[in-house]
Amino acid sequence: FSPRNPLEDARTRVAIQQLQTRDREVRQHEQAHMAAAGGLLKAGPFYSYIQGPDGKRYAIGGSVEIDTTEPRDDPEAALEKGLAIQTAALAPAQPSGADLAVAALGARMEQRARAELARREAAVNAYAQQAAGDAFIAARGEPPRSIGVAVDRAA
Repeated sequence: FSPRNPLEDARTRVAIQQLQTRDREVRQHEQAHMAAAGGLLKAGPFYSYIQGPDGKRYAIGGSVEIDTTEPRDDPEAALEKGLAIQTAALAPAQPSGADLAVAALGARMEQRARAELARREAAVNAYAQQAAGDAFIAARGEPPRSIGVAVDRAA
């Protein structure tokens, strides 16, 4: 029987408390991602562990997988998904560097979608202006103007 070293026991207790705190933080972090991800969640959570001086495993890192593929030919869906990706990535109280990178990916998706929606709206407005001009010209008895189409006038 060897006497226990009180200083060593105190260090062990502190180490275990620190590992327990880290484990709790990691699990809360990943749970925040999962709760916010909703239908974007693909897999996880996955944890990396370390064995403590008490022989127990403690989570020291973690991850979840979310779907970050951009919807094709649907800017409304891409806008919604970009915002959802940002929400899921930034859900934890203290986002990691990887979380910030995923949020930036979602922000770029959102920006592309907004640009495409603006482009489409501008095209619709240009067409509407052209149609309104054609209606005005037709009301004056002139044939409508068409972009890229030659109009034969009857003499």
